[in-house]
Amino acid sequence: MPNLEKYEIVVVGGGASGLVAGLFTSRRMLKTLIISQDVGGQAATTPDIENYPGYDKVDGLDLMHKFKNQAEKFGAIFRLETVQSIEPLPENHYRVNTNTFSVETEVVILAFGLSHRHLDIPGEQEYVGKGVFYCAICDPKYYEGKNAVVVGGGSSAAQAALSISELAKQVTVVNLNPALSAENILIQRLNEKSNVKVISNMQTKAIQGKDWVEGILVADKGTKQEQILPCDCVFVEVGYMAKAGWIKDLVKTDQRNQIIISPNCETSRPGIFAAGDITTISFKQVVISAGEGAKAALEAHQYLLAKQGKRAGKIDWGTKK
Repeated sequence: MPNLEKYEIVVVGGGASGLVAGLFTSRRMLKTLIISQDVGGQAATTPDIENYPGYDKVDGLDLMHKFKNQAEKFGAIFRLETVQSIEPLPENHYRVNTNTFSVETEVVILAFGLSHRHLDIPGEQEYVGKGVFYCAICDPKYYEGKNAVVVGGGSSAAQAALSISELAKQVTVVNLNPALSAENILIQRLNEKSNVKVISNMQTKAIQGKDWVEGILVADKGTKQEQILPCDCVFVEVGYMAKAGWIKDLVKTDQRNQIIISPNCETSRPGIFAAGDITTISFKQVVISAGEGAKAALEAHQYLLAKQGKRAGKIDWGTKK
C-alpha cells in the first residue's frame, strides 16, 4: 500500500459546521483537510438568512463562501469530492477514502449535514432536472415568467415560494397539512404576495409530463377528489433527512440515522467527532451548526493534545498549538 498523505484533521462536509470546524482547527495550526461535495450545504440554498448575528439579512451562499475563505486563509485545504468510506487504522488513526484519493488522519470531524427528503411518488425521479428541483435559488431561469409549484408547508417551503415569486408568473404551494407550519413572519409575507396561492390539506400523488413537467396530480385528503395542477416546474421542499447509513458500522447512530454525540461533540469512537445537523442536536439552524463546528474543532484539538500528554485550557482565544 502506498504511503498516504497525512493530516491531523479531516473534516467531512462543507456546510456551516464543517467550514467553521476547519476554520478553528486550521487557526490552531493543525493540518486540516475539508472534503465536501459542495460549498455551504443546506445553508447555501437559503437566499435570505435573517437570524445570523451581525447581519440584518445575508444570502446563505455568500455567507458560506465567507466561511470557506476564512478557513482557507488560515491554511485549511478544501477539496470538492464525496467521501465513500472511513477505515480505522492502528493507533486510532483513520483512512478517509473518496472516489479519487485517500488520506490518513488522526481526527475525523463528521459534518456532512442532511439531505433533501423526496416525495417518492410517480414521476419524481423521472423528471429530476426536467422540471423537478430541490433548490429554489440555484437556477432561476427555470421559473422566470412560469407557473411554479412548491410542495411543502414548512419554513423551507415558504422561503422557496417567496424566492420563486420574485420572478415566476404564479406560485402554488401544495401543503399536506391543514395549515402551514412555517415561521409566522414567512406566512405573513406569503399572504402579502399577489402571485402566491396556498392549497392546504392536499396530498401530492404524481408528477406528470412528456419531455418536461406539465402538471402535478393532487388529491384532497378529506374528499379524496383528485385534480391536476398545470405547472412548468415543481420544487420539492418537504424537509431533510439524515443519510448516515454509510458510517453506522463506524459510529453509533439513532433510529433517525443521526450521529449520537456527547455534549463535547464526541462520537462512540475515539478520534471521531461530529457536528451540525447530522447529529442529535435539537435545533437545526445555521448559527447553531456554526457553533457546534467550533466546539467540535476545539474538542478535537484537546484530544490531540491529550494524546501528546499535554493539556490546554478551555478558554481558547489564541492560535498556538
